[in-house]
Amino acid sequence: MRAQARRLAARLFVRAGRLGSDRSRGYRRLSPGRAGGEGDLDLDLTLEVAGGRPKHGDELIARRWTAPRRALCLLVDHSGSMRGHAVGLAAMATCAVVLEGTRRPGASTSVIAFAADALVLQRQGEARRPAGLVDDLLSLRGKGRTDLALALRTAARELAREPAAERVAIVLSDCRVTAGDDPLGALGGFDRVDVLGSDADPEAVAAGKRLAARARGRYFSAARFEDLQSSLVALLA
Repeated sequence: MRAQARRLAARLFVRAGRLGSDRSRGYRRLSPGRAGGEGDLDLDLTLEVAGGRPKHGDELIARRWTAPRRALCLLVDHSGSMRGHAVGLAAMATCAVVLEGTRRPGASTSVIAFAADALVLQRQGEARRPAGLVDDLLSLRGKGRTDLALALRTAARELAREPAAERVAIVLSDCRVTAGDDPLGALGGFDRVDVLGSDADPEAVAAGKRLAARARGRYFSAARFEDLQSSLVALLA
């Protein structure tokens, strides 16, 4: 299973690298900065910064549309309900998210494995080889209960390390909460939470969709390798 998971993850890693564009994604906003020949002159702010009378070109302030730095955190369920083929699913998702941080300028990624606890396998902005992350993930045995609220709070702390970022979490789980608080009350600190549902059971799907809807995110089926691959491409491409 370990060898198969590595092969699947490597295949997705290569494929995803060929998809999508490198343009900035997410919401855009007007941000002030030194004019430098770009943007629209903000006369009021220029006069304020220059004390009423600008004397040099570098005192001119312009506003331009900019896309914020993107911070992405993957939360991988390793509770007792995540067994068998879920090992391969987790490996594929981990490599895809790590790739997101290496191929997109300005992206920052982290990875958290959770059950009754929450283990940070990659800190926000830290660079790790995908193979090493997969090894760490595969060394965890699926056991224990599922505290999704704790995982979300841990992810929010990691994402907060990027203060100017669009903060996005991706949850790979069946979303069957068996410990801790209601995860719908632990969504502070995110711009969006997307869910990759690892179980096709109607109850699990409903729980995942509720979480994504409350967190302004999207729900994707990830119960099969084919589903996970297309879902990750939709999320990351």
